Amino acid sequence: MIGLVPNFFALLSALGSQQSPAPAAQTTDTGQCPATRDIRSEPYTDPDIPSPFGDGYQYTVTANGKTWMGQTAGTDDDYLDKKYELQPEQIHERDGRIYCDYGGKTVNENGVTSTPYLRLSTPK
Repeated sequence: MIGLVPNFFALLSALGSQQSPAPAAQTTDTGQCPATRDIRSEPYTDPDIPSPFGDGYQYTVTANGKTWMGQTAGTDDDYLDKKYELQPEQIHERDGRIYCDYGGKTVNENGVTSTPYLRLSTPK
């Protein structure tokens, strides 16, 4: 029985040390991301995904001389609603595109929990 304890801890240590590789050129300087107040949203349905899974919002903004776009799906929530307190959290570049990831406050209403996540990107 004692022999299992060290193996158990070794397994946990090995699992804990495995991390996903970071995206190329990742940084936390989100000053290049569009300001949340400038982003516009409109209801959107992805034609390739059946409803309600393809229903969500399309987000667009022009900032810093670039057009940024993003979409959410499978949600009735517009993450620009003030209750979500959406803000940029991370920016990185990959394959000639810039990505800004936004997050905010988790909201629980009527037993439904919504955690906002939005990714805006520039075209190549």
